[in-house]
Amino acid sequence: MKKVFLTWMAFFAAIVAANAQQISVVAPGGATTLYASLDTAITQAAAGSTLYLSGNLSGGGFQVKDETKITKKLTIIGIGHKPDNDNADGFTIISGNLFFEGGSGNSALMGVHLSGNVHIGTGEVAVNNFLLRYCNVNSVQIQNSNCQGIVINQNYIRERSGGGNSAITLTNNVLHSINSVNGGVIDHNIVRYNQYSSYHNYALLNVSNTQISNNILIDASNIHSGSECIIRNNMLNADWGDETNGTIKIVGDWEDVFEGPITGVSPACNYQLKGSQGKGDATDGTDVGIYGGTNFSDAALPPIPRIINKKIAEQTDENGKLNIQVYVKAK
Repeated sequence: MKKVFLTWMAFFAAIVAANAQQISVVAPGGATTLYASLDTAITQAAAGSTLYLSGNLSGGGFQVKDETKITKKLTIIGIGHKPDNDNADGFTIISGNLFFEGGSGNSALMGVHLSGNVHIGTGEVAVNNFLLRYCNVNSVQIQNSNCQGIVINQNYIRERSGGGNSAITLTNNVLHSINSVNGGVIDHNIVRYNQYSSYHNYALLNVSNTQISNNILIDASNIHSGSECIIRNNMLNADWGDETNGTIKIVGDWEDVFEGPITGVSPACNYQLKGSQGKGDATDGTDVGIYGGTNFSDAALPPIPRIINKKIAEQTDENGKLNIQVYVKAK
Protein backbone atom coordinates (compact mmCIF):
# COMPACT_ATOMS: atom_id res chain seq x y z
CA MET A 1 0.00 0.00 0.00
CA LYS A 2 2.85 2.38 0.78
CA LYS A 3 4.28 1.99 -2.71
CA VAL A 4 0.91 2.77 -4.31
CA PHE A 5 0.49 5.82 -2.07
CA LEU A 6 3.92 7.17 -2.97
CA THR A 7 3.22 6.64 -6.67
CA TRP A 8 0.01 8.64 -6.48
CA MET A 9 1.71 11.36 -4.44
CA ALA A 10 4.37 11.66 -7.11
CA PHE A 11 1.77 11.72 -9.84
CA PHE A 12 -0.20 14.54 -8.25
CA ALA A 13 3.03 16.45 -7.67
CA ALA A 14 3.46 16.22 -11.41
CA ILE A 15 -0.07 17.59 -11.85
CA VAL A 16 0.83 20.76 -9.99
CA ALA A 17 4.15 20.95 -11.81
CA ALA A 18 2.49 20.65 -15.20
CA ASN A 19 1.46 24.30 -15.36
CA ALA A 20 5.09 25.36 -14.96
CA GLN A 21 6.57 22.67 -17.26
CA GLN A 22 8.37 21.12 -14.31
CA ILE A 23 9.66 17.62 -13.74
CA SER A 24 8.69 15.52 -10.75
CA VAL A 25 11.57 13.26 -9.65
CA VAL A 26 10.67 10.48 -7.25
CA ALA A 27 13.63 8.93 -5.45
CA PRO A 28 13.68 5.22 -4.51
CA GLY A 29 12.58 6.08 -0.96
CA GLY A 30 9.61 8.10 -2.21
CA ALA A 31 10.88 11.65 -1.69
CA THR A 32 9.71 13.93 -4.51
CA THR A 33 11.66 16.89 -5.90
CA LEU A 34 10.54 19.29 -8.62
CA TYR A 35 12.89 20.57 -11.32
CA ALA A 36 12.40 23.07 -14.13
CA SER A 37 15.35 21.77 -16.18
CA LEU A 38 15.65 18.25 -17.58
CA ASP A 39 19.45 18.53 -17.54
CA THR A 40 19.39 19.38 -13.84
CA ALA A 41 16.87 16.66 -13.05
CA ILE A 42 19.02 14.02 -14.76
CA THR A 43 22.19 15.24 -13.08
CA GLN A 44 20.79 15.53 -9.57
CA ALA A 45 18.37 12.59 -9.45
CA ALA A 46 19.48 9.68 -7.29
CA ALA A 47 20.12 6.33 -8.97
CA GLY A 48 16.88 4.38 -9.28
CA SER A 49 14.70 7.49 -9.47
CA THR A 50 11.70 7.97 -11.75
CA LEU A 51 11.36 11.23 -13.67
CA TYR A 52 7.75 12.18 -14.52
CA LEU A 53 7.59 14.71 -17.36
CA SER A 54 4.51 16.80 -17.94
CA GLY A 55 2.99 17.71 -21.28
CA ASN A 56 2.29 20.99 -22.98
CA LEU A 57 -0.73 21.83 -25.09
CA SER A 58 1.11 24.68 -26.78
CA GLY A 59 3.68 22.35 -28.29
CA GLY A 60 6.59 23.38 -26.07
CA GLY A 61 8.66 20.90 -24.16
CA PHE A 62 11.91 20.10 -22.45
CA GLN A 63 15.43 20.72 -23.71
CA VAL A 64 18.36 18.37 -23.06
CA LYS A 65 22.00 19.07 -23.88
CA ASP A 66 24.33 16.53 -25.49
CA GLU A 67 26.72 17.13 -22.59
CA THR A 68 24.16 15.64 -20.20
CA LYS A 69 24.87 11.90 -19.96
CA ILE A 70 22.73 9.42 -18.05
CA THR A 71 25.16 7.32 -15.99
CA LYS A 72 22.77 5.76 -13.45
CA LYS A 73 19.54 3.84 -13.48
CA LEU A 74 16.70 6.24 -14.35
CA THR A 75 13.16 5.71 -15.55
CA ILE A 76 11.89 8.64 -17.63
CA ILE A 77 8.13 8.71 -18.21
CA GLY A 78 6.18 11.29 -20.19
CA ILE A 79 2.41 11.46 -20.57
CA GLY A 80 2.47 10.24 -24.18
CA HIS A 81 3.90 11.26 -27.55
CA LYS A 82 0.67 11.72 -29.52
CA PRO A 83 -1.02 15.14 -29.76
CA ASP A 84 -4.47 13.57 -30.23
CA ASN A 85 -4.78 11.75 -26.90
CA ASP A 86 -7.18 12.58 -24.09
CA ASN A 87 -4.51 14.00 -21.77
CA ALA A 88 -5.55 17.39 -20.49
CA ASP A 89 -1.91 18.49 -20.68
CA GLY A 90 -1.27 17.40 -24.26
CA PHE A 91 1.85 15.36 -24.90
CA THR A 92 5.50 15.29 -23.82
CA ILE A 93 8.24 16.64 -26.08
CA ILE A 94 11.99 16.44 -25.48
CA SER A 95 14.28 18.39 -27.82
CA GLY A 96 17.74 16.90 -28.16
CA ASN A 97 19.39 13.50 -27.81
CA LEU A 98 19.44 11.14 -24.84
CA PHE A 99 22.65 9.30 -23.93
CA PHE A 100 22.38 6.24 -21.66
CA GLU A 101 25.98 5.44 -20.80
CA GLY A 102 27.95 3.34 -18.30
CA GLY A 103 26.03 2.77 -15.05
CA SER A 104 22.59 3.34 -16.63
CA GLY A 105 21.63 -0.32 -16.89
CA ASN A 106 17.98 -1.18 -16.13
CA SER A 107 16.83 2.27 -17.27
CA ALA A 108 13.67 2.95 -19.29
CA LEU A 109 12.19 5.66 -21.50
CA MET A 110 8.44 5.77 -22.11
CA GLY A 111 5.77 8.11 -23.40
CA VAL A 112 7.79 10.90 -25.01
CA HIS A 113 8.36 12.48 -28.41
CA LEU A 114 12.12 12.92 -28.81
CA SER A 115 13.45 15.14 -31.58
CA GLY A 116 16.82 13.38 -31.58
CA ASN A 117 18.31 9.94 -31.03
CA VAL A 118 18.51 7.47 -28.16
CA HIS A 119 22.13 6.39 -27.68
CA ILE A 120 22.73 3.27 -25.59
CA GLY A 121 26.22 2.44 -24.32
CA THR A 122 29.56 3.79 -25.52
CA GLY A 123 32.36 2.32 -27.56
CA GLU A 124 34.07 1.24 -24.33
CA VAL A 125 31.15 0.39 -22.01
CA ALA A 126 28.01 -1.70 -22.57
CA VAL A 127 24.60 -0.90 -21.07
CA ASN A 128 22.31 -3.82 -20.25
CA ASN A 129 18.57 -4.17 -19.69
CA PHE A 130 17.13 -1.04 -21.26
CA LEU A 131 13.48 -0.53 -22.25
CA LEU A 132 12.17 1.88 -24.90
CA ARG A 133 8.38 1.80 -25.22
CA TYR A 134 5.50 4.06 -26.39
CA CYS A 135 7.90 6.69 -27.79
CA ASN A 136 8.41 8.57 -31.04
CA VAL A 137 12.16 9.03 -31.60
CA ASN A 138 14.44 9.89 -34.49
CA SER A 139 16.55 6.74 -34.15
CA VAL A 140 18.07 4.25 -31.71
CA GLN A 141 21.84 3.82 -31.80
CA ILE A 142 23.41 0.96 -29.85
CA GLN A 143 27.09 1.78 -29.34
CA ASN A 144 28.49 -1.49 -28.00
CA SER A 145 28.12 -5.06 -29.25
CA ASN A 146 28.11 -6.37 -25.67
CA CYS A 147 24.85 -4.60 -24.77
CA GLN A 148 22.30 -7.17 -23.59
CA GLY A 149 18.63 -7.08 -22.72
CA ILE A 150 17.79 -4.08 -24.95
CA VAL A 151 14.03 -4.16 -25.61
CA ILE A 152 12.52 -1.75 -28.15
CA ASN A 153 8.76 -2.21 -28.26
CA GLN A 154 5.80 -0.25 -29.71
CA ASN A 155 7.61 2.87 -30.89
CA TYR A 156 7.78 5.07 -33.98
CA ILE A 157 11.43 5.27 -35.08
CA ARG A 158 11.68 7.82 -37.85
CA GLU A 159 15.18 7.28 -39.26
CA ARG A 160 17.72 4.48 -39.70
CA SER A 161 18.74 2.76 -36.45
CA GLY A 162 21.88 0.83 -35.60
CA GLY A 163 22.00 -2.24 -33.40
CA GLY A 164 25.75 -2.08 -32.84
CA ASN A 165 25.99 -5.83 -33.60
CA SER A 166 24.23 -6.53 -30.30
CA ALA A 167 21.37 -8.92 -29.57
CA ILE A 168 18.52 -6.41 -29.36
CA THR A 169 14.83 -7.32 -29.26
CA LEU A 170 12.85 -5.17 -31.69
CA THR A 171 9.11 -5.90 -31.59
CA ASN A 172 5.89 -4.21 -32.74
CA ASN A 173 7.51 -0.98 -33.92
CA VAL A 174 6.96 1.21 -36.97
CA LEU A 175 10.51 1.97 -38.05
CA HIS A 176 12.54 3.33 -40.92
CA SER A 177 15.23 0.62 -41.21
CA ILE A 178 17.75 -1.27 -39.07
CA ASN A 179 21.33 -2.40 -39.46
CA SER A 180 23.93 -4.39 -37.49
CA VAL A 181 22.01 -6.79 -35.26
CA ASN A 182 23.63 -10.03 -34.09
CA GLY A 183 21.76 -12.72 -32.15
CA GLY A 184 18.61 -10.65 -31.72
CA VAL A 185 14.89 -10.75 -32.45
CA ILE A 186 13.13 -8.64 -35.11
CA ASP A 187 9.48 -9.59 -34.87
CA HIS A 188 6.07 -8.08 -35.79
CA ASN A 189 7.42 -4.73 -37.05
CA ILE A 190 6.55 -2.46 -39.95
CA VAL A 191 9.86 -1.72 -41.70
CA ARG A 192 8.97 1.28 -43.78
CA TYR A 193 11.98 2.25 -45.88
CA ASN A 194 15.31 1.16 -47.23
CA GLN A 195 18.28 2.65 -45.42
CA TYR A 196 21.20 4.23 -47.18
CA SER A 197 24.66 2.71 -47.10
CA SER A 198 27.73 3.50 -49.15
CA TYR A 199 27.02 0.72 -51.61
CA HIS A 200 23.35 -0.27 -51.41
CA ASN A 201 19.95 0.60 -50.01
CA TYR A 202 18.64 -1.99 -47.56
CA ALA A 203 15.69 -2.22 -45.19
CA LEU A 204 17.70 -4.74 -43.16
CA LEU A 205 21.49 -4.71 -43.38
CA ASN A 206 24.13 -6.86 -41.65
CA VAL A 207 21.62 -8.73 -39.51
CA SER A 208 23.07 -12.08 -38.42
CA ASN A 209 22.05 -15.00 -36.18
CA THR A 210 18.72 -13.26 -35.66
CA GLN A 211 15.09 -14.33 -35.70
CA ILE A 212 13.37 -12.22 -38.37
CA SER A 213 9.69 -13.10 -38.35
CA ASN A 214 6.19 -11.75 -38.89
CA ASN A 215 7.38 -8.35 -40.14
CA ILE A 216 5.96 -6.29 -43.00
CA LEU A 217 8.70 -4.77 -45.16
CA ILE A 218 7.10 -2.13 -47.34
CA ASP A 219 10.06 -0.87 -49.36
CA ALA A 220 11.80 -4.21 -49.62
CA SER A 221 13.42 -4.19 -53.03
CA ASN A 222 16.75 -4.78 -51.28
CA ILE A 223 17.08 -6.92 -48.14
CA HIS A 224 20.41 -8.10 -46.84
CA SER A 225 20.36 -10.45 -43.89
CA GLY A 226 23.62 -11.97 -42.77
CA SER A 227 24.44 -15.53 -41.85
CA GLU A 228 22.35 -18.03 -39.92
CA CYS A 229 19.18 -15.97 -39.51
CA ILE A 230 15.83 -17.66 -38.96
CA ILE A 231 13.53 -15.89 -41.43
CA ARG A 232 9.85 -16.80 -41.30
CA ASN A 233 6.44 -15.47 -42.35
CA ASN A 234 7.39 -11.95 -43.38
CA MET A 235 5.22 -9.99 -45.81
CA LEU A 236 6.84 -8.05 -48.64
CA ASN A 237 6.48 -7.20 -52.30
CA ALA A 238 9.75 -8.78 -53.45
CA ASP A 239 11.52 -12.14 -53.37
CA TRP A 240 13.77 -12.86 -50.41
CA GLY A 241 15.73 -15.87 -51.61
CA ASP A 242 15.59 -19.58 -50.96
CA GLU A 243 16.64 -19.48 -47.30
CA THR A 244 13.35 -17.99 -46.08
CA ASN A 245 10.30 -19.89 -44.88
CA GLY A 246 6.68 -18.89 -45.30
CA THR A 247 7.40 -15.64 -47.12
CA ILE A 248 4.13 -13.82 -47.85
CA LYS A 249 4.32 -11.90 -51.11
CA ILE A 250 1.54 -9.36 -51.37
CA VAL A 251 -1.05 -9.37 -54.10
CA GLY A 252 -1.70 -5.92 -55.53
CA ASP A 253 -0.46 -2.72 -53.92
CA TRP A 254 0.13 -1.82 -50.28
CA GLU A 255 -3.06 0.23 -50.40
CA ASP A 256 -4.84 -3.11 -50.76
CA VAL A 257 -3.17 -4.42 -47.60
CA PHE A 258 -3.59 -1.57 -45.08
CA GLU A 259 -6.49 0.58 -43.97
CA GLY A 260 -4.22 3.57 -44.66
CA PRO A 261 -2.97 6.17 -45.05
CA ILE A 262 0.58 4.75 -45.06
CA THR A 263 2.64 7.81 -45.87
CA GLY A 264 5.57 7.12 -43.53
CA VAL A 265 6.70 6.54 -39.96
CA SER A 266 3.97 8.54 -38.30
CA PRO A 267 1.05 8.07 -35.89
CA ALA A 268 -1.09 9.62 -38.64
CA CYS A 269 -0.73 6.38 -40.59
CA ASN A 270 -3.01 3.38 -40.17
CA TYR A 271 -1.24 0.04 -40.46
CA GLN A 272 -4.26 -2.07 -39.58
CA LEU A 273 -4.68 -4.88 -42.10
CA LYS A 274 -7.60 -4.21 -44.41
CA GLY A 275 -8.34 -7.55 -46.02
CA SER A 276 -7.28 -11.14 -45.62
CA GLN A 277 -3.62 -10.66 -46.58
CA GLY A 278 -1.48 -11.30 -43.51
CA LYS A 279 -4.45 -12.14 -41.27
CA GLY A 280 -3.56 -15.08 -39.02
CA ASP A 281 -0.39 -15.71 -41.04
CA ALA A 282 2.20 -15.10 -38.32
CA THR A 283 4.20 -17.93 -36.80
CA ASP A 284 2.23 -17.50 -33.56
CA GLY A 285 -1.15 -17.60 -35.33
CA THR A 286 -1.77 -13.85 -35.00
CA ASP A 287 -1.58 -11.28 -37.80
CA VAL A 288 1.72 -10.26 -39.34
CA GLY A 289 2.74 -6.69 -38.64
CA ILE A 290 2.47 -4.58 -35.52
CA TYR A 291 -0.99 -5.69 -34.39
CA GLY A 292 0.04 -9.32 -34.01
CA GLY A 293 2.24 -10.86 -31.33
CA THR A 294 2.21 -8.67 -28.22
CA ASN A 295 0.05 -6.14 -30.14
CA PHE A 296 0.53 -2.43 -30.66
CA SER A 297 -1.13 0.32 -28.64
CA ASP A 298 -2.45 3.10 -30.86
CA ALA A 299 -2.94 5.26 -27.75
CA ALA A 300 0.76 4.81 -26.82
CA LEU A 301 0.10 5.85 -23.23
CA PRO A 302 2.60 4.87 -20.53
CA PRO A 303 1.33 2.78 -17.58
CA ILE A 304 0.41 5.64 -15.26
CA PRO A 305 -2.90 7.36 -14.53
CA ARG A 306 -3.49 10.41 -16.69
CA ILE A 307 -5.34 13.68 -16.27
CA ILE A 308 -8.29 14.03 -18.62
CA ASN A 309 -9.55 17.29 -17.12
CA LYS A 310 -8.37 19.74 -14.47
CA LYS A 311 -9.33 23.09 -13.00
CA ILE A 312 -6.81 25.05 -10.92
CA ALA A 313 -7.90 28.33 -9.37
CA GLU A 314 -5.82 31.38 -10.26
CA GLN A 315 -5.43 32.37 -6.61
CA THR A 316 -6.07 31.10 -3.10
CA ASP A 317 -9.29 31.78 -1.22
CA GLU A 318 -9.65 33.85 1.96
CA ASN A 319 -8.37 30.89 3.98
CA GLY A 320 -5.23 30.55 1.88
CA LYS A 321 -6.43 27.40 0.16
CA LEU A 322 -6.01 26.73 -3.55
CA ASN A 323 -8.98 25.05 -5.22
CA ILE A 324 -7.82 22.21 -7.49
CA GLN A 325 -10.18 19.82 -9.31
CA VAL A 326 -8.52 16.95 -11.13
CA TYR A 327 -10.19 14.19 -13.11
CA VAL A 328 -7.96 11.18 -13.57
CA LYS A 329 -8.36 8.12 -15.77
CA ALA A 330 -6.48 4.93 -14.91
CA LYS A 331 -4.45 3.22 -17.62
